[in-house]
Amino acid sequence: MTRFSKLFGRPLVLAALAMGPVAAPAGWAQEAAQTGTISFDIPAQSLAGALAQYGRVTSYQVAADATLLRGRTAPALSGQMSAETALDRLLAGSGLTWRTAGEGHIVLFRPVSTDAAGTEGETLLDPITMTTARLAEAPYRTGSAASYISPDQIARRRGASPGDIFKGTPGVIASANHNGSQLDVNIRGMQGQNRTKVAIDGTQQTSTTWRGYIGVDERVYLDPDLIADIGVAKGPTDTAQGAGTTGGVVAVRTLTAKDIVPEGETQGWRLRFGAGDNAASAPHSTPQSPVYDQRDDAPGLTEADNLSGSLAYGYLGDNVDLFLAYARRKRGNYFAGTEGPTTYEFNGRDYPLSFTKPGEEVFNSSEDSSTLMAKATFYWQDGQALQLGYTDHRTKFGESMGSLLFMQDNGFRQVKLSDIEAKTYTARYRWQPGSDLIDLEANLWMTDVSGTTRAVGGALYFPPNILPADEPRYSKTLTYGVDVTNTSRLTAGVGELSLRYGISWLREDMDAEEYCSRSMTNTPCVRMSPSNGTRDVASVFSSGTWTAGNLSLSAGLRYDAWRLKDRNATDSADATRDGGRLNPSVGAMWEAVPGLQFFARYAEGVRPPTLRETMGSDANATPNPDLRAETAHTVELGANLLRKDLWLAEDTLGLKLVAFHNSYDDYVSRVPADPVPGQPVFTFDNLSRAEFTGLEFSGRYDSRRFFAEASATYYLDYEFCYTEGCQDTAVLYDYATNHLPPELMTSLTAGMRFLDERLTVGATIHHAGSRMAPLTTSDRQRTAVWRPYAVGDLFVDYDLNDRTRLSLSVENVTDRYYIDALDGWTPAPGRTLRLNLETTF
Repeated sequence: MTRFSKLFGRPLVLAALAMGPVAAPAGWAQEAAQTGTISFDIPAQSLAGALAQYGRVTSYQVAADATLLRGRTAPALSGQMSAETALDRLLAGSGLTWRTAGEGHIVLFRPVSTDAAGTEGETLLDPITMTTARLAEAPYRTGSAASYISPDQIARRRGASPGDIFKGTPGVIASANHNGSQLDVNIRGMQGQNRTKVAIDGTQQTSTTWRGYIGVDERVYLDPDLIADIGVAKGPTDTAQGAGTTGGVVAVRTLTAKDIVPEGETQGWRLRFGAGDNAASAPHSTPQSPVYDQRDDAPGLTEADNLSGSLAYGYLGDNVDLFLAYARRKRGNYFAGTEGPTTYEFNGRDYPLSFTKPGEEVFNSSEDSSTLMAKATFYWQDGQALQLGYTDHRTKFGESMGSLLFMQDNGFRQVKLSDIEAKTYTARYRWQPGSDLIDLEANLWMTDVSGTTRAVGGALYFPPNILPADEPRYSKTLTYGVDVTNTSRLTAGVGELSLRYGISWLREDMDAEEYCSRSMTNTPCVRMSPSNGTRDVASVFSSGTWTAGNLSLSAGLRYDAWRLKDRNATDSADATRDGGRLNPSVGAMWEAVPGLQFFARYAEGVRPPTLRETMGSDANATPNPDLRAETAHTVELGANLLRKDLWLAEDTLGLKLVAFHNSYDDYVSRVPADPVPGQPVFTFDNLSRAEFTGLEFSGRYDSRRFFAEASATYYLDYEFCYTEGCQDTAVLYDYATNHLPPELMTSLTAGMRFLDERLTVGATIHHAGSRMAPLTTSDRQRTAVWRPYAVGDLFVDYDLNDRTRLSLSVENVTDRYYIDALDGWTPAPGRTLRLNLETTF
């Protein structure tokens, strides 16, 4: 901690001095926030006026039936309290109550006796919906390093790959973003082997694929057109999805009927269509007739194979909501940029960044996917809701074994496409009877991910009878789970207490077929056996937040237990492994003046070893059944600023600065194995610890005419510690060599609105610095290298009317040739023009 205070002391003092003179009302944090209180000062007035002021303070828009509010008044409301408590007090004596109805919605109820109608005991419900206007402000009221990606940001960032959505999110990178159609998230240097999780509507796909020396990736599949918004929690969390995870959780919320149906209507459609240039259909290539020649004539917009579209329908009824959507995406191989350096220097020699040259077609970068999504939500009059959902995502895509792309210039070739089908089934229950003690959520879900991936790389030209092999790897992973969470709110004595507690359980069931691994069609066959077994993680968790005045204190405990079972084990004694750990967390947030908050948080978490690490896989590594679980110890110190009406009427300024120090004891690393004839050359072992220290900044300003968003991540230090000492270089042969992010990443978006905000014009620039760890001689062939780069995008949105928007964007406007951070040897797309149309009806 002494080292931590030396590194962070000055930045935090400077932040306090810079933010100190500014004052503003605090706001409503997201539900996942560790603390969530607001400063209210609403005078006694009509209920309609009080709700309007409540909406301004909490960033919620209030749409109310005038006949329901007519003649009702609200008492004065003053002080620091949660948004839920404030709403209860405003409604006191009005005869109205409320419940939530999905993300960002609150429904008010007026119980009306219907005895005269002869239906004693029945209740009629008059709804008033409060729809979230600016959830993007929530991170600037949260006592942790939370991030939020809004629907507008998702629409603007959805580019060539799903991971483009995370550009501009501090501390988060999509790894191998242009190598396949999957999503693999890196949070503060943590990646792979369940260190981070992507939870789609509370579910987890848990599909891990070996990628050679590069390591493994944690694959998630979903079409960006069906994403509503995203929340990111960094480090251990106190939620059901946080079980067995140390790096963080990405919570993806998909669309519902409420996101589609226009305000004031009961049903509606949303149609999206997109077209882009800079892509051509992948050439047909087989092991018998491989294609090596890369084209260099990128097609234009009218001839390109780069299309996407989706159609969604929503219905809002009194007792049921319905949602149905279909998305289609088809893109051929894209073409690299033409401007920029093509080599990097190492030990006095120049080496190519990639064997795809500027302006050439990037083999194995195509995608062809379709997604069907259906949801039905049923409501009961006592505050109960049940949502049933189904998603079927099918994709064929190109990918290259990243660690083999360095081999030789004339070896890069088009290979057969991988194919994946991901099915998701959900049942989500919510009960909010109007009691402060009960706010119950229960979820039952299952995901089924199956398909064939390709693990082939380069090969030299050979005579016709000696051809590079096509190496398909079939796998099937079932992941299913259940979780129950309740929230209770109490007011007793001084302050308010919010308690959140629950249980969760999930099982990862991996099943795969033994396959033949060979580099050439005439070389001997090596039989490979992927992981085959189950991994259970169960958790009991609780957290509480006590708020009094301008001080909030939080604490939590969770116990994670796990059990691994290997179906390939020959000895029953080696077939199972289990363990458990109790993980505490504490936090505090102090509002120095309204709108300026300082916070601190400490949390511990545990990551059980995976089946691949302990019980065998096809990753050319000997399993180690004696591995200990990784344990995380994370510290965050930060400051929030949220100011409204600062320079102009209705403008908003939000700033967040976070210093973090994350230590991972018993960090699991791939290391050289003792030489044994016929056995893999690697194995897994526990290091003493790994440490990452850094700063994150995010900010946004919006005056309606002008808007800007900025983010930065800067790593101050990192270490990997053996039993005999620590080093500030990557671990030789470890997967983490390719998980270390740039030392500095920044992003800036700025734009203006014209024509009564119907026209939006803006630009974005992303910058990535050098690798955090220097390249070593022994790891050059296994480690992807990028040079620092800055890439700019332009965008224009024009609202043809209230329901139709036309969008035009130019990505990589300078046509820069570069390798994206953590993206192997695959060049990023060159200049790409995109045209999108969205309409609702």
